[in-house]
Amino acid sequence: MSNTVKEISGFLAEAPMCFLATVSGSQPHVRAFQYQFEHNGKLWFCTGKSKDVFKQIQANPAVEICSINKDMAWVRVTAKVSLEDNLAIKERILAEQPLIKGIYGSADNPEFTTFCVEHGAYVIADFSGNPPSNGSF
Repeated sequence: MSNTVKEISGFLAEAPMCFLATVSGSQPHVRAFQYQFEHNGKLWFCTGKSKDVFKQIQANPAVEICSINKDMAWVRVTAKVSLEDNLAIKERILAEQPLIKGIYGSADNPEFTTFCVEHGAYVIADFSGNPPSNGSF
């Protein structure tokens, strides 16, 4: 795992409720979303196949993810997600997230799916007046 992915994952893990923006046609949609974890250099998320967010990323995988921590620093990731219905990832999510287990029950639930970010661009900034760090991963 690159240091950049490690830094982004650490930031998202510190404040796992982030905002995920998708596009439907010309209309952007932003919603609160829960980051799960990094695995094999990928940032993992989950959703339900009947949800609008799933349909939107099927049609257009371009997203932005933004999260802010307790120190008022933030990360913004611009990327294309990969829809990867990964059984091992779903099992880990269910083991670590009782709320999600309560919604989907088991990893073989056909409604439950995962997606990830493997490559993208990022900006990490704060209100210090210092220049942001940015780049790609």
